Amino acid sequence: MNHDYFKHIFLYIIPLWIILISGCKNIGEKEIVIISTNDIHGRIEQFPKLATFVERIKTKHPNVILVDAGDRFTGNPYVDHAQEKGLPIISLMNDLGYEIGTLGNHEFDFGQKILRARINNASFPIVCANINSSRSELDSIPPYHVIEKDGINLGFIGLVQTGVDQIPSTNPEHLKNLTFDDYLDKVKDYRSLKQQCDVLIGLTHLGIEADSILATQMPELDIIIGGHSHTLLETPKEINNVMIGQTGLKLQYAGLTILKFKKGKLTERSYQSCLIDTITQVDPYIARKVNSFMEQPEFKEVIGATSLPFKSQESIGNIVTDAMRCSAASDLAFYNQGGIRLSELPLGDITLETILSIEPFGNHIVIHELSLADIKALILNHFNQGDHMIDLYVSPGNYTIIQDQQGKGINVIFKDHHGRPLAEKNTYKVALNNYVSIEYDFPDKGKGLHTDISVVNAMVDFIRTNSPLAPTDKRTYLSSVK
Repeated sequence: MNHDYFKHIFLYIIPLWIILISGCKNIGEKEIVIISTNDIHGRIEQFPKLATFVERIKTKHPNVILVDAGDRFTGNPYVDHAQEKGLPIISLMNDLGYEIGTLGNHEFDFGQKILRARINNASFPIVCANINSSRSELDSIPPYHVIEKDGINLGFIGLVQTGVDQIPSTNPEHLKNLTFDDYLDKVKDYRSLKQQCDVLIGLTHLGIEADSILATQMPELDIIIGGHSHTLLETPKEINNVMIGQTGLKLQYAGLTILKFKKGKLTERSYQSCLIDTITQVDPYIARKVNSFMEQPEFKEVIGATSLPFKSQESIGNIVTDAMRCSAASDLAFYNQGGIRLSELPLGDITLETILSIEPFGNHIVIHELSLADIKALILNHFNQGDHMIDLYVSPGNYTIIQDQQGKGINVIFKDHHGRPLAEKNTYKVALNNYVSIEYDFPDKGKGLHTDISVVNAMVDFIRTNSPLAPTDKRTYLSSVK
C-alpha cells in the first residue's frame, strides 16, 4: 500500500473538511443593511458626509438599501429656489443610490406640477398608500414597492401624514383634486403583502405618535422607518414586536438597520441612529456638486443687519409680522409658527439667503376685515384643535390666551403697542399669510383679498428700511384661570 499517497490525500481532505464544517453555521445566513434618512429639508451641504458614510457601510456589507421617509424639500434656498425647484436634492439622492422614498407633507410645497417632475427625475420609486391622485396633476403613486436583495424580498409601504381636514400639512392650494385616506384604514388593505415578503416595512411620514399607533394596529409590519415629528431615536422604539426608527432632521444623523436571515427567515434585527454631522472626510465628487448648486451670488446680497442676536423663533416671527403689517398697511398681522424655519439669527449681516431660509414657502399676504371676536376665533380654534401651544405671532402689541383648568383656551386678551386693550366693537384690517387664510378655522376663512405682496418681499423692504434690527419683547402669552 502506498502510504505516501494516502498521506497526501489526508493532508488535502482534512483542511477542506475543516472549512466545510466551520462554514456550516453560515449556510443559508444572509444580512441586509438599510440606511435611512428623513426630514432632510434641503440640507444638501450634508450630502458629502452622507456619501462617505454610505460608502463606509457598503465596504463592510454587500447588501445595502438606501431609503428616505419624506420631507426632502423646504428649508434651504439653494434647493427651494433653484432654477428647477427641488432638483438639486433629487440629483444628489440619485448619485448616492437611493432605492425608495415616500411622500412627506413638504413634498407638496412647490405644487403638483413640480412634484410630478421631481418624482420623474428620481431614479428610485416614490410610494404612498394613502394618497388618491387619479384626478390630479400627479401620475399614479404606487402604494408599495418590493426590493429584492440576495434572494430576500423586502416590502415597503409608504404613508403620509394628514391633519384635521384629512390633508397633509401644506398649502391646501397645492392639493387640488388630491384626496387622502386615514393611514390606519388604508394600511390594513396591505396586510396580505406580508405573505409575499420576507420583511414588511412601513416607510412613513406620520410622526412618532402615529407610528406607535400603527405598530399596535398593524402587527404584520416588522419595521417602521419614520419621519415628520423630527424625533431622534438613537436606539429603536419597540411596540407590539414592531421596531421603529427615526433620525431627527436636517441630516445630522442617518439610520442604520441591520437585518439577519437564516433560511429566508428574519432572525435578528437592530437599529441605531449614526451621527454623520461630525464626519470630516467627505466625498470629493459630491462636495463639488453641492458647491456648484450653492454658487448663487444673488443669495449672498446683504439686505440689512442685526445689532443683537435673535435667540428665539418668536423674535424672528415678530420681524415677519412687522414686515407684513407695514407692507399691507394693516392694523394687525399674524403669521404661523410652522411657517418660520429658523429659530435664531446671529449678530451681523442679514442676507437674502437668510430671509429665504426664514420663509421658504413663497407665501403672500391676504387681507381680511375682522372683528375682535373673529380674531379670537382664529387664535382659539387652532389652539384648541392642536396641542394647546401658541401658534400665531402678532404685530403690533401682544395677546394672552386664557386657559381653563383643563388647558382649553377660553378667551384672548389683546393689547396694542401702548398697552391699551383693543376695542371690541371695531373692525380691523388684518394681514395673514395665504396658508393661515385658507387653512385656519375662523368666520372669514378663505374669503380674504389676495394681494401680490410676497412675505419675502415684505421682509426685504422692512429690513432694508429698519436695519439694524434688535429683538423685540415677547408678544404672546398663556395664562390660566385661578
